[in-house]
Amino acid sequence: MLSVRSQYLNALNIPEYLHHAKENPAKQVKLTSIKCLVVEMDTQDSICNTGEAQVFLFKMLGAIGLQEDQVACIKATPDTLIQKISTYDASVILLTDQRLTLTKKSVFNMLHPSEVLKNDQFKREAWEMLKQVKKCLV
Repeated sequence: MLSVRSQYLNALNIPEYLHHAKENPAKQVKLTSIKCLVVEMDTQDSICNTGEAQVFLFKMLGAIGLQEDQVACIKATPDTLIQKISTYDASVILLTDQRLTLTKKSVFNMLHPSEVLKNDQFKREAWEMLKQVKKCLV
């Protein structure tokens, strides 16, 4: 007795030798393993580019024991956030814009380093958040 699948293939005039052809296995994306993934939206003082904001970010993260080679910085929009972070296996994710939201374990919303640099009053808030990040890295 023919299986339902075989009946469909016969009805579509698919040659018999193709009935048992294996489908191409899905391409597996190699994940980049990283301790900390920092995500920003387009900003004038980008942390993805060398500059004062990036230097400050690395100082902040260095204060909790992270080294530059353990951190990746990327840009995303609310529409592309999931796609962009899906290529990373990060211990923690830092979102530097309130328009970026994600409900996953070990995701933190932080002020953009350029904002902290402009206003000393934000440093305490940034430090409190970094202490929570450090707990996730242990």
